[in-house]
Amino acid sequence: MKARVAILFAVFFGLLMISAPMFAHHGNSAYDMSKTVAQKATVTKFEYSNPHTQVYYDVTDDKGNVEHWVAETTNPAMLNRVGWSKETLKPGDQVTLFVNANKVGAKVTFLQKVVFPDGKELTTQKAF
Repeated sequence: MKARVAILFAVFFGLLMISAPMFAHHGNSAYDMSKTVAQKATVTKFEYSNPHTQVYYDVTDDKGNVEHWVAETTNPAMLNRVGWSKETLKPGDQVTLFVNANKVGAKVTFLQKVVFPDGKELTTQKAF
């Protein structure tokens, strides 16, 4: 009987230790989710991979300087459900990104929506 309890105890804590890293995930806490801004962008790279899809892009500021930015969004499985694929964005694509800014001013954003020159829109999550 004691051996059973010990084994059950070991299995429980083993599973707890394995799942602990999931609780450390930051979510959207690094971004100001209360304001969404539009950025006219040129895509430089699109990484459709877990745990977060990344869009690397350039923005030209009002002085003509090119700034390099990164937008993160949800995982590919969630994006597939709303019409995305690994072919959605390609280097050189001219798009408007609707993003939430990083709270500390880094050039890293959270992507909400992409609007293509033809007016097509893709969001990163289903509307409820």
